[in-house]
Amino acid sequence: MKRSALITGLPLGLALSLACAPSASAVPALDSGTHFIHHQSHHNHQSHQAPRIVKTWLKAWNDADAQRLGSLFTGDGRYTDHAFGPTFTGPAGVQQWVANTHAGIADVRGDLRWAHKHGDEIVFSWYFSGHFRGAPEGFRVPAVTVITLRGNKIATNDDYYSHADVLAQSGLPADWQPDA
Repeated sequence: MKRSALITGLPLGLALSLACAPSASAVPALDSGTHFIHHQSHHNHQSHQAPRIVKTWLKAWNDADAQRLGSLFTGDGRYTDHAFGPTFTGPAGVQQWVANTHAGIADVRGDLRWAHKHGDEIVFSWYFSGHFRGAPEGFRVPAVTVITLRGNKIATNDDYYSHADVLAQSGLPADWQPDA
């Protein structure tokens, strides 16, 4: 890598790190009764600013509409959950991911924080929340999704969030894994 490319890449990487990190006022806090206290960020972006595909993705996710979410992907589109590890391919694979998630987690929800589109890539920050069936508590964690488009369809979808935070907030042991 050339020195100029490294120098140029460092500010971009730092900017993305800072943009994706939740501010202290945006991180959900737990009170003594372990209920979530929601704080509004001063940098809250409204969903109407998000690309249409992001709004459609979140609506389908929140509605457990596996067919609609699957229809957003190319025939060979790939979804990867980098926290728990599985990858699903194609619209049918995406439908299976949605079905598996909603079967294992009650009250699944995604709440958009912000979204940015640059060329054929979209990055959006959101809160992922739900309650694993059988877990003592629910969870709400910041997540970042990186989408690459091919035309108007999703070619790749990579979700990033903290596996450790999900389990800790849920009251589950650190080595817990969902049923396959």
